[in-house]
Amino acid sequence: MDFLYKYKKIVIICLAVLSLMLMAYTALDRYQPGPVERGFGFVVTNVQGFFMNIGDWFSDRFDFLVNMNTLHNENQRLQEQILMYQIENARLTHVDEENRVLTELLDINRRYSDYPTKGANIIAQDPTNWMDTFTINLGQRDGLAVDMVVLAPGGLAGRVSKVGGNYAIVTSIVEDTSAVAAQSHRTGDWGVVHGDINLSSTGLLRMEHISLESDITIGDEIVTSNISSIYPPGIHIGYVVSMGQMPNNMRYALVRPSVDFSRLTTVSVVTELFTHEPIGIEEY
Repeated sequence: MDFLYKYKKIVIICLAVLSLMLMAYTALDRYQPGPVERGFGFVVTNVQGFFMNIGDWFSDRFDFLVNMNTLHNENQRLQEQILMYQIENARLTHVDEENRVLTELLDINRRYSDYPTKGANIIAQDPTNWMDTFTINLGQRDGLAVDMVVLAPGGLAGRVSKVGGNYAIVTSIVEDTSAVAAQSHRTGDWGVVHGDINLSSTGLLRMEHISLESDITIGDEIVTSNISSIYPPGIHIGYVVSMGQMPNNMRYALVRPSVDFSRLTTVSVVTELFTHEPIGIEEY
């Protein structure tokens, strides 16, 4: 088979010449050919048909191989094109995400433009999805200090709890040992917002020490309080999603934070300390 394919052109030319010779012979105008001539003509006709079929088979086979090679090359080209489109789509998605984060940070910085801030990238985080703590790429050499406030797209993210030369560890407001003095932006009624390990699967915060006389209700915006010892007042935390009553004749609220900690990659650090003597409440 390889031999025939290799010398395909020569074989086809020989078959064509032989076919022409046989056709010319059979085309001769003979008057009443004899039995021998008729027998010879029968043999010649069948031989001619046989060789023509062989020629057609070789031609079809060659066309098939050529088409297969063409299809293979076209398929490879299309696969490479699809890969390029996928790479470009991934790049554009990454750019869109970066633009979204930067836009949200600019919005939060404009909202709290009275505070000096520095942008920082998160370089490590708590292995859990709750993101109790995370590490940023700013430290003492950048002017950071313990208890500096950390903002993120959406509002309050937490505070600096440890500082190294070129890094800082942030304790987020969803950490179950944290406590933030907060209040309803609508009514001014206050309480303490902290993380709750029992709520970690829901992504909610718990606001406690709310008096029975308070008017806090579902849908209220919760912000940092003016009695806070660490956080400046008015920083957005989240919204109340449910209310309840505790055994000690106090109410509590469940708050959904506006910061999406599962997607957090960039934050802004307020590079000014606001610590002062607490007024009836200790934050950490």
